[in-house]
Amino acid sequence: MSGFFRGLTVVLFLLVLFVFFVVGLGSSKENLRDVVIGMQNGFNEEDAGDVLAHCTPDFMESTYQLDQATFRGALFRIFLGQRDRVDKSFKWRVFVDTEEILLDPEPDENTKLPVRVTAPVQFFRAKDKTMTPVWVLEVSGEAIICEDGKWRFRRARFKTLSGKRPF
Repeated sequence: MSGFFRGLTVVLFLLVLFVFFVVGLGSSKENLRDVVIGMQNGFNEEDAGDVLAHCTPDFMESTYQLDQATFRGALFRIFLGQRDRVDKSFKWRVFVDTEEILLDPEPDENTKLPVRVTAPVQFFRAKDKTMTPVWVLEVSGEAIICEDGKWRFRRARFKTLSGKRPF
């Protein structure tokens, strides 16, 4: 019976290695797209920390002159102030189509230089089943690979493509 457990242990160990090296270490392109989706999910979950986890400590947004602390404050004001009067739910959702995320230059596994990431971000009312965008903006940011091996945004700018900023 101990041979069975030893074999099971070896199989589980190999499975963990496979997941870590093959699945867990995606391409730089996939990792950058995951950063954008992580920020989308953080906004939709009303979690400023999850949004800012994808920014460097010296992050700077040039359109509204937001550093990381000011960006955090703006997110808190949005999350707390933009509530439905009746049920107190958060009014807004964002959507980023991963197919529309542009990377320049296209990174490979050896890329150490900053990458320009551009994506249209659609804001819509959470209760709107048609998901009609109220505001569409283009976010363009400079992502760098940090010491921990993760991509994060160091610089960004926002540009309205259609609609008006609702908050």
